Amino acid sequence: MNLPFFKDSETHRLPIITLLSLLAVVVVLLLLGIENFMPSPKDALEKANVEQVEVELPETNTMMSDEVVVDSSTASTPDSVQSAQDLEAQKKEAEASPLPEENLPSGKDYTYTVGKGETFFGIANRFGLSKDQLLALNPGLNPEGIKVGVTKIKLKVKAVHIVGKGDILRVVAAKYGISKQKLMEVNRKKEDLTMQGEELLIPLN
Repeated sequence: MNLPFFKDSETHRLPIITLLSLLAVVVVLLLLGIENFMPSPKDALEKANVEQVEVELPETNTMMSDEVVVDSSTASTPDSVQSAQDLEAQKKEAEASPLPEENLPSGKDYTYTVGKGETFFGIANRFGLSKDQLLALNPGLNPEGIKVGVTKIKLKVKAVHIVGKGDILRVVAAKYGISKQKLMEVNRKKEDLTMQGEELLIPLN
């Protein structure tokens, strides 16, 4: 007797068994493949340590370079700074200290008001004084802080000549043994003219 029910059941089971077998093979292959391609825990740990060392090395180098920069910046020690300050203080003290009496020029005292375009040392040169002599005559005065029409500078001159009748520059210059050009320069004259009663400063030399 034919049993079609059982025949059909066996026919239908065959593809299912085949499919399951194929799935099992695929699973096994996948497992084998994962084990081959994935590193072992030990290898992964070693690789992680190597990467960590490679990352940390640049930081170490950076710290070392920073230390070098810091060391170079500390070249100016407090002692060297103090020495520089002491040297500057000595220089200022030497400039402010008066010259010995024998080195000061002799002559008539005169208070001169700074004019336009004049400098402290330019005035010294015009009146035949050295820089040190002019500084000694004006202790405490800052050569860089003079103001036109305001600052008054103490000078030494040979004489202060009051122009009288018939006094011309050539005659006055000859009287004091200087050139007419020097007399005009000291008194800031641009023309060979004088006025009666005018003051003419006579430089030391």
